[in-house]
Amino acid sequence: MRFGVVNRHVAFAGVLAVTTALCSVYPVGQVRAQEASLPADFSEKFQAVQNFNIPAQALTDALVAFGQQSGIQVTVDGDVAQGISAPAVQGEMVTEEALRRLLSGSGLFYAVSRSTVAIERIVDGKDGATLLDPVMVEGRIQTATGPVDGYVATRSATGTKTDTPLIETPQSISVVTRDQVEIQQAQSITQSLRYTSGVAAEIRGSASRYDIPYIRGFGSPSDPIQYQDGLSMLRGPGYAIAQSDTYGVERIEVLKGPSSTTYGSAMPGGLVNSVTKRPTEEARGEVEFLVGSHDRYQAAVDVSGPVTDDGSVLYRFVGLGRDSETQVVNTEEQRIYVAPSVTWKLTDDTSLTILTHYQRDPEGGYYGILPTVGSLLTSPAGQIARDFNDGDPAFSDFDREQFSVGYELEHQISDTWTMRHNLRYLSVDVMTKDIATSSLAADNHTINRYALTTDEQTSGVTSDLQAQADFDTGSVAHTALMGFDYKYSDSSQVRLYGASAPSIDYLNPVYGVATSVSLSPFIDQDQTISQSGLYVQDQLDIDNWNFLLGGRVDHVRTVTDNNRTNTRQTQNDTAFSWKAGTVYNFDNGVAPYASYATSYLPVSGTDYLSNALDPTTAKQYELGVKYEPQSFDALFTMAYFDIVQKDVVATKSPTQKYQTGEVHSKGVEFEAKVALTAQTNVIGNVTFTDAEVTESVGYDVGDAPIAIPDVTASLWLDHSFDRGLMDGLTVGGGVRYVGESVGGYSPNAFTAGATRLDVPDYTLFDAMMRYDLGALDSRLEKVTAQMNVTNLADETYVTCLSNNFCNYGNGRTIYVSLKYAW
Repeated sequence: MRFGVVNRHVAFAGVLAVTTALCSVYPVGQVRAQEASLPADFSEKFQAVQNFNIPAQALTDALVAFGQQSGIQVTVDGDVAQGISAPAVQGEMVTEEALRRLLSGSGLFYAVSRSTVAIERIVDGKDGATLLDPVMVEGRIQTATGPVDGYVATRSATGTKTDTPLIETPQSISVVTRDQVEIQQAQSITQSLRYTSGVAAEIRGSASRYDIPYIRGFGSPSDPIQYQDGLSMLRGPGYAIAQSDTYGVERIEVLKGPSSTTYGSAMPGGLVNSVTKRPTEEARGEVEFLVGSHDRYQAAVDVSGPVTDDGSVLYRFVGLGRDSETQVVNTEEQRIYVAPSVTWKLTDDTSLTILTHYQRDPEGGYYGILPTVGSLLTSPAGQIARDFNDGDPAFSDFDREQFSVGYELEHQISDTWTMRHNLRYLSVDVMTKDIATSSLAADNHTINRYALTTDEQTSGVTSDLQAQADFDTGSVAHTALMGFDYKYSDSSQVRLYGASAPSIDYLNPVYGVATSVSLSPFIDQDQTISQSGLYVQDQLDIDNWNFLLGGRVDHVRTVTDNNRTNTRQTQNDTAFSWKAGTVYNFDNGVAPYASYATSYLPVSGTDYLSNALDPTTAKQYELGVKYEPQSFDALFTMAYFDIVQKDVVATKSPTQKYQTGEVHSKGVEFEAKVALTAQTNVIGNVTFTDAEVTESVGYDVGDAPIAIPDVTASLWLDHSFDRGLMDGLTVGGGVRYVGESVGGYSPNAFTAGATRLDVPDYTLFDAMMRYDLGALDSRLEKVTAQMNVTNLADETYVTCLSNNFCNYGNGRTIYVSLKYAW
């Protein structure tokens, strides 16, 4: 049974501390202190003087309270501690002394060796005290970028760029851990966010080519919300968009609300930061094979550990291969992904981690669109089948190749100063060829289609140089951050367009007819974007108060060369953004907070008067409360947000752009991640969003923005059995509800008398089962089999982004995997 309440570090005693603890229950001659080489910060934390207030109670509950108050993760087998009570521990004392008092008279002691803790029971024997029932427990520091045991993350750097407890961060951040991704068998970043508050994850139905979730009432397929390891995932102006594979990530974090003070240009709703897997100090690995619906075959490997005997050089290699069809006929998904990484601890104060990845997607699945009538709306001719493809395999292609290499360098200059430099080079090449829906003919079953080809490349560098100072001024503890970040991208795109392609009858589709398609040049441009930002931030701790202040100045330069007209457009934008927030941490784990933040987002091009478009701006007020209980492992967050985005661009045609729009989004989010016991986990959330277009040149004023549901809610529960006939079995299930949304306007929002398209709500059920085969035969130890079923009831539902731009969501999908881990 695991009791983990992780706040700041998992700290372990040194040999002296272990010996002291053992002497309290052992004769001196019976002490078995293990030799250990422990990091200095472990011992320092364990020997720190802290104030404890732990009442007399069951030992298991007392250890949880100890973990909350000390910041140390304590793990113990439930059978070993069953029926044992712990005395009260109160007052200021060394952390190790508090733990020793809790174990006093229990017949239990702890032994430490590097990152492993052994909780052992003492019984009387003929030779005196002897050791029985050793229980080996993996102890692990929870850091801002490291792995999390279970689903409850307590630290993140996404909100502040410093390793900060979530409960001390005055902004809502959701963390999807590796364990959650695996238990739900999420196959993309988008699918990983299905059980996250404030997020409309799958706004493009079953399409899986790109990850474009909408957050807090804001979103667009062209918006830059994807980050990896705290650096922007550069993207081109068209389809040259990179995609992170979920098998290569350790955690997925959603920072909600404006974030320009930390990251520069940003969407007002928030951003998604994927934290990649990093080398580990202990040798470990896994091999997994997966098969499933639509002839999906997938193999993956993940190995890691030390290269040198002293652990100064660590490595990790992550690889995946996938071949699959989709629920739509004549479509495939294929991927090759490899991500080697190395960590070199040059000295005790300096470390360098090199992160790389290569990904090739020869096929990108279905990315077409369906007419409104026949999918969202009832057609007198009959509905479109869910497996219908509006494209044609004779004129269909997708090939994406992406590569990145970068590093994270950290050097601790002194007890006060730490320098960091994070850098990444990324390139993305994409080629597409598609035929897709343009309109529906008068007979209501013949689809008029257009043709499009693109050839695009994007490459560039992102860099973030930081100086962090930790110091005190009187009773105020400061974590000050000063930084300069820079990103540069160089993109090119050549796009051909054919307004007329062979039509198709969705009641009787005939494929292979688009063998001769007339195309004309549509876009031929080169574009460079450079952004430089200077930012400062201070986190102040005053007793139970935490304050956060930050400001930033950015300069963005965009140069676009139109090769068709031999013209160049240069745009320079300067923006200032700032944020402020405060949290009060009550001793019982309740932490109310309030914050204010602003953001900006550059917009390229000119308006209808040929004036350069200004960046859109946004501001947010957020009030909330977080609760981290002392008696069990959980994090609850409730937040009210109010966001206003100004200078929104409305486009009547490619040459008619008006920057007079405004969107106002407010709502309430509740999210809970709870380990009810060591075997039972719950994830729950509900979001009420009141988003409205408050100013526009179209007829959408007063309506919600497109694809923003008014309510989303979900609940996930899983339980692992550890005894009896069901020993080794884990079962789980969830329900997801997505409320009504606006799906566009017919014919469009700028036509008088346009009809609003209302997309109905839907509810989906998921289920999973995992079995540890070692419960059957010890020779199969560390081998697990798992089955996941999403959309269990095979519900048919539709998403829409505009008129004649609809998609069906994923039907029932079944995945079965077999994993061997060591």
